[in-house]
Amino acid sequence: SSGINAEWPLRPGGPVAVKVCPQVEWAQRKDRIFLTISVRDCPKNYKLIVQPKKITFSGHNEAENKDYQLDMELYGEIISEEYKKLSSDRSIQLCLTRKEVGEYWPRLLETKARMHFLKTDFKKWKDEDETEDEDEAANWENMMSNMNIGGQEMGEEDEEEEDSDDDELPDLEDDKEAGLEQLE
Repeated sequence: SSGINAEWPLRPGGPVAVKVCPQVEWAQRKDRIFLTISVRDCPKNYKLIVQPKKITFSGHNEAENKDYQLDMELYGEIISEEYKKLSSDRSIQLCLTRKEVGEYWPRLLETKARMHFLKTDFKKWKDEDETEDEDEAANWENMMSNMNIGGQEMGEEDEEEEDSDDDELPDLEDDKEAGLEQLE
C-alpha cells in the first residue's frame, strides 16, 4: 500500500470546499413570510432562486472555503415576483408575499420533519391574534432604503464629508501644567 487514499478527491486548486447548510430564521404574518439566511462573507458571491413553492440558495465563503447550499420546499405558495431582499456581509433577509392572505402556516416547510438549520425568528414573530400597530411592510422598505440598497456600497460615501470626530481637541498639557502651578 502506497499510503495514498485513492478515494480522496485530489484537486489541483487545493482542498475541496466544505458544503454546509446555512442557518435560517423565519417569522410570518397573515400576508407575508420573513426569512433570514445566515451566510458569512458571500454577499456578492451567491445565487438565490425564489419560486412559488421553493427557495434555493447557494454561495461560497472564500475565507473559510465553505459552499453554502439550501433547498427549501415551502408549506404554502408565495408570489415569487414580489419578494424583497436585503443582503449584508452576514445574512440575506427576505420578505416574501404569501399568495393567499389568511391563517398562519403551521410550519415554513412542506415536510413535517424537524430541520436542524431552521429556527423561529422571535425578534420578528407576532402571534396571529396580535394587532399590527404599524404597517411592517412599510417599515421593512424604510429600513432597506436607509441601508443604501442598490446604491453605493457601504463605506463609499463622499470622502469630503467631515466627521464630527475629526474636530480639533483642546491641548490637555496646558491644563495639567496650570493645575500643578496652583498646587505649589
